[in-house]
Amino acid sequence: MKARITILMTSLLLMVSVGAFAADKKKQANYEEVTFVTSIECKNCVKKCKDVLPYEKGIKDCKIDLETQTVYFKFDPTKTSKDKLAKAIRKLGYTASEVETEKGTK
Repeated sequence: MKARITILMTSLLLMVSVGAFAADKKKQANYEEVTFVTSIECKNCVKKCKDVLPYEKGIKDCKIDLETQTVYFKFDPTKTSKDKLAKAIRKLGYTASEVETEKGTK
């Protein structure tokens, strides 16, 4: 009986350790950020973008600002690229020009 309990406890400890390692690995992903100036002009444009863009592969965060006509992405570069994100915006019928930012600023 003690042997079964020991095996069970060891198995549980191993599963928890593997789960914690996987969670740490996810947190360590190197995300990139990009902002595009777009041709969105109204609330319907924003809604159209919000219904599609956040669900593109590799997106961690997506913010759409009507006032500045910009779309901001935080993304996993192993799953998507700036070009693919620009194409996703263009596919919705809007322009997409990347905003150049200084290195090291966010």
